[in-house]
Amino acid sequence: MIGGGHAVEFETARGRVAGLRYGPENGHLLIAVPGLSQDARSFDYLASKLASGDRQVVAVSPRGRGESESTESGTYGWENHAKDLVEIATRLGHPTFDLMGWSFGGFVALTAAALFRDRINKLVLIDAVGRPDASALGPIARGLERLGAEFPSKSAYVDLVLSSGAMAGYEDVWRPYLEGDVIPSAGGFTTRTNKNAVIEDAMYGAQQDPYALWQSLTMPVLLVRAAREIMPGLGYVVTEEDTKRFTAEVKSAQIVNVDANHYNAGFHPDAAIAIQNFLSAR
Repeated sequence: MIGGGHAVEFETARGRVAGLRYGPENGHLLIAVPGLSQDARSFDYLASKLASGDRQVVAVSPRGRGESESTESGTYGWENHAKDLVEIATRLGHPTFDLMGWSFGGFVALTAAALFRDRINKLVLIDAVGRPDASALGPIARGLERLGAEFPSKSAYVDLVLSSGAMAGYEDVWRPYLEGDVIPSAGGFTTRTNKNAVIEDAMYGAQQDPYALWQSLTMPVLLVRAAREIMPGLGYVVTEEDTKRFTAEVKSAQIVNVDANHYNAGFHPDAAIAIQNFLSAR
């Protein structure tokens, strides 16, 4: 899964943002934004499918993740990350571009579409649109407990994350990603992702009204929804109620359900096919 893209870096007004580019440098631009504690590598599967002779995919690691800079408190939040994306597109010479966000990245993408609607051609949201079922928040919160902790080995970290069962059926995809998630520390290994950055973004998101962003969505939108509960017996990140409401209120929206949970929706072949068809349609 890992290693298909070429490393890129961008200086923005808020700090350095690193990422991976797939496809030709002169291709039509699709920027991809990952989940709350993830980095650009989580788009390796999708980006390798979507990049083509006339499309480049630039997957970014939001500040505080991956190889990107950890900036000072108060520099995070959906709006600041959205501004980073638009600056990156400008630096790449693209006055307009397509945008794709997964989970937390979806809300950053929604914010970018609201603030800079004339810059976004098409918008792809992967299992992010409104407020999750309350029962779906528990696994997400528990998943953040690994951040900043010390692990005796890479395998100890990988085994801990996979033991949750959230990646069941996709372990072969997640294992190489997780192995690159940690770096050497005084006590063995710790996560590359900055816990303070993630916590600030999580607290920011909890105070926002994602539904207020929908009224700005005048461009074509594809919502890829995870049709499986986040964990068996728990709820959905994109609820059935929000799915119906979204299609009713956002006339430019299309919905595709994929047979995967929130963590694995972006690795499902049906997601890649649906996104490819959506982006290619005239």
